[in-house]
Amino acid sequence: MVTSSLSRRGALRALAATAASAAVCVSPARVFAAEPRVVSLELQLTEILVSLGAPPVAAADNRLYRRLVGQPELPASVLDLGPIQQPNLEFLQSIAPNLMVLPAWEASGSRATLARVAPVEVLGDLQRRPPLQTLDMISRRLADIVGRERERAALAAALDAACDRAKAMVSDQPTLLCRFFEDGRHLAVFGSNSVLGAVAERCGVANAWKGRQNAFGTALAAVENLASIPEARIVHFHRGAETERAFARLDRSPLWRALPSVARGEVIAMPVVHPNGGLASAARLADQLRLALGTHG
Repeated sequence: MVTSSLSRRGALRALAATAASAAVCVSPARVFAAEPRVVSLELQLTEILVSLGAPPVAAADNRLYRRLVGQPELPASVLDLGPIQQPNLEFLQSIAPNLMVLPAWEASGSRATLARVAPVEVLGDLQRRPPLQTLDMISRRLADIVGRERERAALAAALDAACDRAKAMVSDQPTLLCRFFEDGRHLAVFGSNSVLGAVAERCGVANAWKGRQNAFGTALAAVENLASIPEARIVHFHRGAETERAFARLDRSPLWRALPSVARGEVIAMPVVHPNGGLASAARLADQLRLALGTHG
């Protein structure tokens, strides 16, 4: 990466001083003579661009993408801007993109200064709508930007087919989608307002979580909360060593062992799927649900 005597924070302040009147969202009205040099500042947007066959020239936090998203594989040619919360601004200027894309929930605050580096388009909005509808809207806009509508349509059709295959094989038994924290006492739950929960419901899987959810459809729960949903099977995303440490603690817990789901042997692990992924991640979840739950009901 390019280094500079300016700190990232200092560069951010310098850009902010000249960006006071800059627009946060600048829509590119088909001004690209060739395929645009797009920079992605969020994992979901990066995944969609890669799955469309039009990977960005640079993206925020490639290491996190490879750990949480994985597939579609991020090409080695995609430059790494560093952490999503603090992209390397000096490096970003040297790349000279002609468009940067970021999600609506990242559009406020210091990210507005990015508009002085290149035009910025905010994808989506903060309105409450079904998560798959939002995903469709974002995917359509990105496909329009990079000229890949045919590829987007194929991805959407693949998701529909994967959900149909799963729905034909799994029961509608209430299911808790979650990942366990390594303390063995807490878990992140993916409710019906999450992309994961919405895909599961399209696959005919009823979401067992009826509690509160945040804007992304997730909730923090304690293991003891699971006693209130004895009919649910538990599907959790296995995150390697972190999950192994969690279950080392859970297996020693009388409360955990007494849960009806545990007693019935209905604790099912599956590979990680990014909770806020794109169409490709959604289709992969549908296939994993079919494979994992097709013999469970």
